[in-house]
Amino acid sequence: MAEIQFKSTIDVEEIQPGGADLTIFAAAKVLHPEDYRRLYKNDPNPTDPTKLLGFLIEKRHGTPFEHGLLTVHVHAPIKVWREWHRHRVGMALHEDGLDFSFNEESGRYKRLEPVFYIPPPERPMIRPEGFRSMDPSFELADPQTHKIVTNYMKECYGITYASYEHLLGLGVDRGLARDVLGVGIYSACWVTANPRSIMSFLELRTNCPEAKRPSKPLWEIDNAARQLETIFARYWPITWRLWNENGRMAP
Repeated sequence: MAEIQFKSTIDVEEIQPGGADLTIFAAAKVLHPEDYRRLYKNDPNPTDPTKLLGFLIEKRHGTPFEHGLLTVHVHAPIKVWREWHRHRVGMALHEDGLDFSFNEESGRYKRLEPVFYIPPPERPMIRPEGFRSMDPSFELADPQTHKIVTNYMKECYGITYASYEHLLGLGVDRGLARDVLGVGIYSACWVTANPRSIMSFLELRTNCPEAKRPSKPLWEIDNAARQLETIFARYWPITWRLWNENGRMAP
């Protein structure tokens, strides 16, 4: 049996950016020429994108923010991908501009690596008294409880992966053999999205109490989203700042 690896991190790695704040600004001037002339009338610095981008975010005119792309490589448990893959709309226009492109490793075509997720001690996991599913706020586990939880997970991971290997050894189709594995196994994926889609994703998938519409995402996808936000802020700093100032509501 292959040696099982236990991992407590989710990794979001930059592959390549495409575009910048000035790209969005240029697209916006074409789409909103009258607003551009009005906002920059007598402005000594008409090439500063701040006024126009701030106006668009405030009024939720989102299409100029679709000009640009960011590609990242993400290594995360399947349970994270179940939520992240919901941000793909294909050829239909989603009202919130959510549209991601994915290329994920396939359990049909390759043997899945035995890498499984174990929650770190800082991951809240205990239901408090008066817990409500509509407000999923959890508490930290004490060290003993955390150890019990992770030991159970490790034991189950070992059993399921041994079953997976046994099925493969019988010549069973990989697409069927993987059914015995749970959502804690890791998968790798290339993810590409435009700035508008990224802001929509971050609005929903980050826990930010100061946001105009606070969200309570799964802890693990919030972790991944925070890493994506750091990369996004590096390449679109003006857009990111204005989006925050507008309550983290995507245009």
